[in-house]
Amino acid sequence: MQTLSVKNIKKNKKVCDCKNYACTILFALGSLCSQEKTITGTILNKNDQKPIHGANIYIEELDLGTSSKVNGSFRINNLSDGHVSLNVSMIGFADVTKSFKLDKNISGIGDVFMSLDAIKIKGIVVDAHRNLQPKSFSSNIDVVGNEYHKNAKSSLALTLGEETGFSIQSMGQGATQPVSRGYSGDRFLLTENGITSGDLSNTSVDHTVSMDMTSYNKVRVVRGPEALLYGSNTIGGVIDVSRQVDQEARFKQVSFQTVFGAESSNSSLFSNINCYVPLNYNHQFKFSFLNRNAQDEKSSIGPIENTALSNDEITANYSYFGKNSRSTFSYEQLKMNYGIPGSPEGHIEGVDIEMNKNTQKINIHRDISFMDFQTLDIDQRYIKYIHTESEKGSSYPSVILDQEVFSLQNMLKGPKVNIGSLFQYRKFRAGGFYWTPDTKELNFAVFGLFETKLNELIIQISSRAEYLTVIPNIYHRLSNIDTVDVVKRDFPILSAGMSVFRNWKQWELSLGTMFTGRTPGIEDLYSDGPHLGTYAYEIGKPDLVLENTLGLEIGLKYTDKKSKFRATTYQNYSPNYHISSKIGNCNEEFIDGESHPCAGADFIEWGSGSSGWLYKYEMKGLKSYIYGFESDFEYQVSELINIFGSVSITRGQNLSEKTPLAYMPPDKFLFSTEINLDPISYSLILKRVLEQNRLSQFETSTDGYFITSLNATYHINSFNFLHKLIFQAENIFNQEYYNHLSRIKSIMPEKGRSLSVQYRLLF
Repeated sequence: MQTLSVKNIKKNKKVCDCKNYACTILFALGSLCSQEKTITGTILNKNDQKPIHGANIYIEELDLGTSSKVNGSFRINNLSDGHVSLNVSMIGFADVTKSFKLDKNISGIGDVFMSLDAIKIKGIVVDAHRNLQPKSFSSNIDVVGNEYHKNAKSSLALTLGEETGFSIQSMGQGATQPVSRGYSGDRFLLTENGITSGDLSNTSVDHTVSMDMTSYNKVRVVRGPEALLYGSNTIGGVIDVSRQVDQEARFKQVSFQTVFGAESSNSSLFSNINCYVPLNYNHQFKFSFLNRNAQDEKSSIGPIENTALSNDEITANYSYFGKNSRSTFSYEQLKMNYGIPGSPEGHIEGVDIEMNKNTQKINIHRDISFMDFQTLDIDQRYIKYIHTESEKGSSYPSVILDQEVFSLQNMLKGPKVNIGSLFQYRKFRAGGFYWTPDTKELNFAVFGLFETKLNELIIQISSRAEYLTVIPNIYHRLSNIDTVDVVKRDFPILSAGMSVFRNWKQWELSLGTMFTGRTPGIEDLYSDGPHLGTYAYEIGKPDLVLENTLGLEIGLKYTDKKSKFRATTYQNYSPNYHISSKIGNCNEEFIDGESHPCAGADFIEWGSGSSGWLYKYEMKGLKSYIYGFESDFEYQVSELINIFGSVSITRGQNLSEKTPLAYMPPDKFLFSTEINLDPISYSLILKRVLEQNRLSQFETSTDGYFITSLNATYHINSFNFLHKLIFQAENIFNQEYYNHLSRIKSIMPEKGRSLSVQYRLLF
């Protein structure tokens, strides 16, 4: 099924100020310069003549699309003269293609009838509804269907690792996080169906993302003004994941969807079983069971000790489908255990981390006709999350972190306007030897997006107003922070975005600017204790103020029947970029031939390391400038052969100290070719990553590397079964290489040659 979303420098020496931004925007608006053509029609079910709501209508030549309304009608504006092919798709129906010539201002093509697909409809019935979506920004990314199946790994970071603009930050195979355009942590949002994931992965690199991607089916990367519908701290974008491709899908009979797999580099076995149990057309149950066990990861020079991981997940879901509504109740339980390798700087045997997360959700969706709004969504969630860190071999955890998150979000959607509100309550507690005070957060937000057409331009404007209150509870003295400074903090936040789109023939030019706000986290403000996984003693800064960022992005896309091309340049300036920085380095002293451990204000005696100390890290604010260039292309050489390529370049500058920003990803180039011999396809992937020698004070350089991988997919439809077999060979030549964004690269090269197999079955 085609998705509705439209798919997705020379080095500057000075930061653009507001005047430069304004000049750039005015120049671009002036250059976006024919008479408008429009297509209208109605999508109907051929069997009963009823309108289909939410069908995807897409014109490939112009890279334009929309969805049908409740009455089945649709309208696509901003078209130019010429022949076009209109593709109409919907889950459970056979695709329909209509070709015709645009020769008048409004072309009414009448009724378009869709027939139930004999293969797709075997076990599934669809209520024909899709959520309304704003026009996608040029750098948005959708990973779904066969592309998702081929790329799906254990973690979100590994799944997105080859996408344009993304890289991986890691502390071993169990603790990986995605990095978007050099931004990590909470400078982009990680959400599930539009609501925060509720874990602590945005607070530290050793806190893994609480998702095993085998149990998910879709990832969407959102940038531009639309990102503010999800949150304020979205300068790096939004990564939204979903377990279901279409939440409106209903099953006619008991059905199963299973995934089984294995990988050689860590001797892992994994499985995910989904069971769909329809009581009738209106009452539907779904149950899911996931298990993954992986041993220590093997690099090209041998195994990396204490990197094993295990994941277990159980979910239960009930949906009631009314005439114009859907209500869904679900409960999810996830348990993850993983290890951080040992280091002479902290814990020789390593660190064991255990994470438990329980989630309760209620989602109410209703089709409405109120003013210009067509849908109402109410989403309530309660998340209980616990994270513990223990030195290897210890019976008791040294660090205990847990939080409870309650959220309630309402969203009204229409073809031109989306508006919503959010209330969120968070209760954070720390235990063990981690003395950060227990803290509560209250967050209120209202947000909206407006989209309109002005002559040949499509204009989007969004804004978000939030008010966050942070209330610490002081019950003991802190050792490195004056308790007098640990007080209630209030943060009013106002974010805004604007984008302009201009289409002509196969080209689209997009221009977007955003002003975002990011509040310092509880850990940024009040941390006072050891963080075993990162071998650090973290000290907060209670007087941190709001971090604001001004961003500009320009994108250009070209699409025709055989090729797609996209290029994007972006630049972001922050006058107060929060960063946790090491206070100093340790140089062992030798007195009378004997080694003496580090001591003093920059270090704390802790742990099982040879010197028994941890580095001190302290929060601070500085001026920063992050900019970059991204491009990718796809070309169909013949009916059998496709080629794909991408380039990702990011630069970061610490303007306060006139040095590069820490942990910026090196330049990445990727090229692949696919041979499609249906039902078998083959892909050869070549990845070149350059050396990284643009370093901050405490970083070390990383050599470049070249990796070759191979992918093969076999799929077949039988009577009531859909089979898919995916084989992958990664790092075929077993090259030794290191990830610059890994915090333990000094002791851990990346994985060596790895063979994996994945079998998917739907019946």
